[in-house]
Amino acid sequence: EFIPGLELSRLFYEEAVKPVLDVEFPDLRYDAALIETGSEVLGFDTEMSRDHHWGPRVTLFVSADDQARVADAISETLRQRLPYTFRGYSTNFEPIPDEPHILRFAERTEGEVNHRVYVMLLREYMLDYLGFDLNDELTAADWLSFPQQKLRTLTSGAVYHSGLGEVDAMRERLNYYPRDVW
Repeated sequence: EFIPGLELSRLFYEEAVKPVLDVEFPDLRYDAALIETGSEVLGFDTEMSRDHHWGPRVTLFVSADDQARVADAISETLRQRLPYTFRGYSTNFEPIPDEPHILRFAERTEGEVNHRVYVMLLREYMLDYLGFDLNDELTAADWLSFPQQKLRTLTSGAVYHSGLGEVDAMRERLNYYPRDVW
């Protein structure tokens, strides 16, 4: 049965990822969200969306200290502890031949899971995704250079856990064009 991607990722975080983090990394402060590209982030996904780059996934945004200290350990722990399927969908992904940046389900019943739980800094993510440093002031020129669909995914996606509050603060900051831009 089709489950919309935002809901599937919420359930995946709550039922599969969070329990592992709670046991293995109990003191970790992080935000968990789905705020990137994809039809599901905007609520436009359908059963057809499942052909590529769709499925149970979440991004964990951590502090710089925690990224250096535990990001690799989190990824490795999840590779070993996540189930092979979640709610009928594979949690293991592989690149599509000739399209190495596009991932699809890859059924697996043994070995490590090539999951889509990313551990990163929000500042680095925003530099890559939007070309903007969160430490800078927003100017009218910045607003006019941001692709509208990327702003929409950042503000319309989902936040599943707000332990740092950085994603919520970023979303509030980008929620609406300033008067000068209007």
